[in-house]
Amino acid sequence: MTNVDSESDMFTSNDLNADWDSSDAAEIILSDNNSTINGNGAYIYDNNLYIASAGKYILSGNLSDGSIIINASSDDKIWMLFNDVSIHCSDCAAIQIEQADKVFLTLADETENTLASGSEYNTDAVSSGIDGTVYSRDDLTINGSGALTVTAEYQHGIACNDDLVITGGNISITAVQDGLHANDSIRIKDSDITVSAGDDGITVSNDDETAYLYVESGKINILSCYEGLEAIDVTIAGGTIDIVST
Repeated sequence: MTNVDSESDMFTSNDLNADWDSSDAAEIILSDNNSTINGNGAYIYDNNLYIASAGKYILSGNLSDGSIIINASSDDKIWMLFNDVSIHCSDCAAIQIEQADKVFLTLADETENTLASGSEYNTDAVSSGIDGTVYSRDDLTINGSGALTVTAEYQHGIACNDDLVITGGNISITAVQDGLHANDSIRIKDSDITVSAGDDGITVSNDDETAYLYVESGKINILSCYEGLEAIDVTIAGGTIDIVST
């Protein structure tokens, strides 16, 4: 059994709310060396988008070699709505969450979003432990009904040092190591996840009694991996799971 007592402990109202009010959100259009921001809390530097404060952000457009870097206060909550976003970063994570209380990444309905990284990360990224195409040092939630394709030629697809929650979206991950990788917990509900991984499909790496993997519903299709689902505590409460492992 996991260390939580009920479904309400697994998912907060914010985790499940993909229809948050975006009327006061900053609007950001990504474009190589020409990104534009209409609103506060973010800035562009060296073809990277920096989000520096709590708030809501609507993103669209493309970066052929850049990142979204979130470095806010430790008590800041940040909402991002992806509306056909495509980001490739050759030498680091496409999304890098350095600090926040929690980040909510919502995939807008009927959108196709892609994130990709190169096969070698720069020296600073390696020394600081950045090991995913999506990398978060704090809690991360992915929700919504759009599509997200993640390609990781270096280590993991989506990596989270704390808790990773997925409550929606059609998510496809190809990674040379783990597809989904978190330290503390991974919680999945109402999402469609496809993984091709060189190592683990979905893994929670901490090996103490507080770490767990919880699947409540949705579809998980792990097309290739070494180990499929791995955690000290794995609870499958529902959903459909197919795994091909070696």
